[in-house]
Amino acid sequence: MYSIRIKNLRCLSDTGFIQIKPITVLLGQNSSGKSTFLRVLPLLKQSVESRTTGPILWNGHLVDFGVYEDAHRKNAQQGILFSFKFQSDLFYPYTRSKLVYTKEYLESIEIRIDLEIFKINETNKPRRLSIFFADSTIEIEFGEHEYLSKFYVNNENFLKAETKYRYQQLSNSYILPIITEYQSEIDSASEEIESLPIYIRGRLPRFRKIPDMLIKETKRIADPRTSEKTIKKMARSFGLGSSEEMLKDIQDNQYAKNSWKTKTKNWTIDTEIFKRLRNLIIANAVPLIIEDCDSIIGKISRQIRYMGPVRAIAERYYRTQDLAVDEVDYQGRNLSMFLRNLTESEMKNFADWTFRNFGFKPSIKSSLGHISIEIIPRDSDKPVNVADTGFGFSQLLPIITQLWLLCEAPERRAEGNLRRQARQASQTPVVFAIEQPELHLHPRLQGILTDVLVASVKAAKDKNINFRLVIETHSEVLVNRLGHLVADKKINAEDINIVLFEPSNDNESIITRTSKFDSDGYLIDWPLGFFEMEFE
Repeated sequence: MYSIRIKNLRCLSDTGFIQIKPITVLLGQNSSGKSTFLRVLPLLKQSVESRTTGPILWNGHLVDFGVYEDAHRKNAQQGILFSFKFQSDLFYPYTRSKLVYTKEYLESIEIRIDLEIFKINETNKPRRLSIFFADSTIEIEFGEHEYLSKFYVNNENFLKAETKYRYQQLSNSYILPIITEYQSEIDSASEEIESLPIYIRGRLPRFRKIPDMLIKETKRIADPRTSEKTIKKMARSFGLGSSEEMLKDIQDNQYAKNSWKTKTKNWTIDTEIFKRLRNLIIANAVPLIIEDCDSIIGKISRQIRYMGPVRAIAERYYRTQDLAVDEVDYQGRNLSMFLRNLTESEMKNFADWTFRNFGFKPSIKSSLGHISIEIIPRDSDKPVNVADTGFGFSQLLPIITQLWLLCEAPERRAEGNLRRQARQASQTPVVFAIEQPELHLHPRLQGILTDVLVASVKAAKDKNINFRLVIETHSEVLVNRLGHLVADKKINAEDINIVLFEPSNDNESIITRTSKFDSDGYLIDWPLGFFEMEFE
């Protein structure tokens, strides 16, 4: 999920695709939509981590968008649209049932998913799902009663009168609806009951009519003497990709006879019989493409970490609780318990890291069922309770603790249920979304924090972690410091995306545009006076 586009969410009419780079900075006036865009990340996380009746959980434990009517942009004619782009090589190898007739992606291609959501009967439902990969397009629209009203592949209609397709938001799906063929008659071969939706993972295919059509089309092209077994092997082995790659794969099919290669050798991507076969191969794979895309969205969303704009105020004492805490929550309320659960060596590592970067060492003190967080400044050996250090430290500590956990101590993040996620982190992005990290910080400390953000990106890269920061800020210091770090070669300019949120000329919507640093650390296409005050 390297790019995200949002339409008709609160004040955002259309953000266009915003690339999520290792550091993505969101800038704009108050109520300009930058926080709304950032909160889409925790919105996705809370949606995939909860059992819901619809694709999106608007009001959850991380963010609250109200209900659909609150989230939907006023007077918008279309529903709320979420669009994602990612590479097909994020899909992990898998073994498919012998009844499923697709093989693999032939090349690394960019895949784009558009999901439009609307409300019906007090529940938000999918209205439209579009999938774009290479030079092919899949268009699906949903009716009001969980049946498809449109199913096109490259403008070819696969919604036949004799076959119904339905969609479901199942417990093992994340955001995208699962598409299945609806069985209207008793299938004597499988002895299924009447009207049973074909959905049994790993045992039955989602579709039956389209695989039959694919086999018949393959048989029609092949030599009449080709056995039924070989025909099915060929149909199962066709791969997915661009039209050029699919044509080559069809022509060089490993199970094909010489007669097949003779018939297909003069085909081009504009040959009608090839286009028919290509569209059948893609249509047959639609359920698996959707499930793979849904799986990637789910895995990325689960890896998202979020820190809200106002962190918890430091307390002098915290009551001891026997809870296992693997990460800092979005307000830092469990920070004391997280630090208490660190081993002695981990606490030393963390203290050394904060001392090296910020000039203080945190520690935990336990007494009579209570614990307190203390810090030791660089120029002193006397611990000070964090409640006596000023509001800035209580706002900074949760952020830097989460940074250390994600980038400097990934082995800690690999504990328990997160172990498998940590092994996959080199492929699946770990996104840390932070609102106003500069809150209550002196400009000098804002600059130091920026240095640490950049250093964390480098540390993650050295550990083969695909780490990405999304930062919503009002800090001119942070932006200027990033430019200095680019000039000093501490970070590549291509690893930073600056996104500006601004009202349109008619003030009816928000427009977004991007800026970036050149190799000398100067911003390109930066609006003059962006941080300056306006006077009438």
